[in-house]
Amino acid sequence: MTRPGFWWHAPRADQARHPYAGSGGAAHGRERNATRRGHGTDVPARPLTPTDALILGYQRAFPRTPLTVGYLLVADGPAPEVQALRELVADRARDFPPLTHRIASTTWGRLAWMADADFTPARHVHEYRLPAEPGLTGLREAVGRLSAVEISLDAPPWQLWLLHGPHRDGFTLLYRASHVWMDGTALNLVLGKLFGLSGPGSERELPRMSPDRRPGPRAVCRATAHSLGWLARTATIGPLSAAPTGCPHHSWLEVDLVRVRAISRAYGVTVNDVFLAALAGALRAWPRPGSSQPGHPGRRRGRGRGRLHAAMPVSTRRAAERDHVSNYLTTVRIALPHDEASVHRRVQAIHRQTVRHKRGGTPGVAERLFLWTIPAPLRPAALSIGIMSHVFALTASNPGGLTGPMEILGRPVIAALPTPPLPAGQRLAVLLGGLDGQACIGFTMDKSVRDGTRLPELVEAELGALEAAAGLRHSPVRRPTETTPSTGSF
Repeated sequence: MTRPGFWWHAPRADQARHPYAGSGGAAHGRERNATRRGHGTDVPARPLTPTDALILGYQRAFPRTPLTVGYLLVADGPAPEVQALRELVADRARDFPPLTHRIASTTWGRLAWMADADFTPARHVHEYRLPAEPGLTGLREAVGRLSAVEISLDAPPWQLWLLHGPHRDGFTLLYRASHVWMDGTALNLVLGKLFGLSGPGSERELPRMSPDRRPGPRAVCRATAHSLGWLARTATIGPLSAAPTGCPHHSWLEVDLVRVRAISRAYGVTVNDVFLAALAGALRAWPRPGSSQPGHPGRRRGRGRGRLHAAMPVSTRRAAERDHVSNYLTTVRIALPHDEASVHRRVQAIHRQTVRHKRGGTPGVAERLFLWTIPAPLRPAALSIGIMSHVFALTASNPGGLTGPMEILGRPVIAALPTPPLPAGQRLAVLLGGLDGQACIGFTMDKSVRDGTRLPELVEAELGALEAAAGLRHSPVRRPTETTPSTGSF
């Protein structure tokens, strides 16, 4: 198998083997005993971060909409047995105890991350069998179904699904974890510990860190102004105007990272600016020509009013928090200039905002400090303001990609496809991720979204428009169904 494109011929999903299905009692007992020996029960409890607690409050408020982060890992070679995967997880958990941690109360009644004495990989590593008919629809449907499976917070909140396809020379793993437990940086860390080529101690690219300094009063005032600006209602467009159903659909777009970097150099902006500008242009073209749906390009113009806003999660990790499996992030509000006809002006409108957010340090640090000045009982309400759909029309993320090489029991991982989390009440989440130099944009859309299959193609077309406007030679078009994933920078 030389490319992952063939794998996207898995059709309608069949059925999953849920926890402990098909595993004998003797094997299960051996696995539990092996895992208990040295799996980190003596590691001290680690308090929830403030953002962990905020997302936990959100998840409790929306229990039917799991807020999860995850990746599809495409591997070359025959699929392993699920028991072999469980043994691998047991081995890695002994070297990386956070894999066994769950939420529990301390003696003082406070919530913390503690090692689960009853941890067993059989509760977390499952398999899902796909039928033999070809087609991308099946993989999307399977991921959509598995995205609705509950991740219990009474155990370490993650799942690993082995997806059995019709081909013998390739397979896919779906890793899902509760957002209460981890952000995008922690997701990359955990997958590196699980599947890093040289094992849990392998070297990896360091994530972007926030400066070890606190913002001054001026930065806090700017954060206050930004937060108050969130009270303004966002615009929308026709495909995102229907009432959400709570049923997610997934799709992916292969992106040539070298190509995107060339575009960013031509405009003098970051890769993240190009990502957001391409998304804005795609949203402009998304409603069908002649559509009278609300938010059609050209119907609402002007600065401030009628703008379509995206939630952009940004990391607030400091150097001491580099290897923590928790949430260290905040959200900034980005106005996507979907009503701007000029490609150049769309790029510059995005760039001005990202530069403004980075004044005085990494973006989001001031917003985090401002949030912590709010009394603790009111913080969940403040977070809900940031998630509600009348404030953000969509979520756009760029947490950085996975660092390889990676392998699954000797089978090399050749692609990584992100599955962005979709908050309750929202209709679209887009994430730029991937593996090493491969880039992939993941799209999670609510079932209510109209013409959702067009969006990856429109993003691809907008990258071509950015190249043409910059005078760059047009790169060959890559089919949206041939996904290979990337890292980016804010």
